[in-house]
Amino acid sequence: MPFYTGRTGSIKVDSASNTVAKIRDWSIETTVELLSTNSIDSSVNTFTPGVKSATGSATLLYYRVPTGEDSTEFTTLLGKIMKRGAIESTDRVKLTLNVGGEAGDDIIVNAYITSASVSVSTGELSVVPINFTVDGDFEVEGVIA
Repeated sequence: MPFYTGRTGSIKVDSASNTVAKIRDWSIETTVELLSTNSIDSSVNTFTPGVKSATGSATLLYYRVPTGEDSTEFTTLLGKIMKRGAIESTDRVKLTLNVGGEAGDDIIVNAYITSASVSVSTGELSVVPINFTVDGDFEVEGVIA
């Protein structure tokens, strides 16, 4: 049975070919609201599942793309929130979060980037922590089958 480490994870933006090459980490958290089904004579709490939601985060390493190399994956992701003007529905991105390096290990969602910040410290790598909120359901593929 293979075990995975952070070295095998990746993030892809929009199409399957646009991998964000320089990431430090990513995470996703799913929650379900529970709706109380108690009545006035209940002696214990009972619930039914309500709306589910998911949020996540990632830390991108800020880098300059060499001349001639495609930079769309990094700039596309940051450009969804670090831009002039309003955020539109067209700024939603499809994120493919990969755990183990193979296509079957994908978590695929549509999401909005809700925050991004550029962090620069002397002697450290420049990083761009981002947060995102999932819009809609998980795509049925890989680990979410």
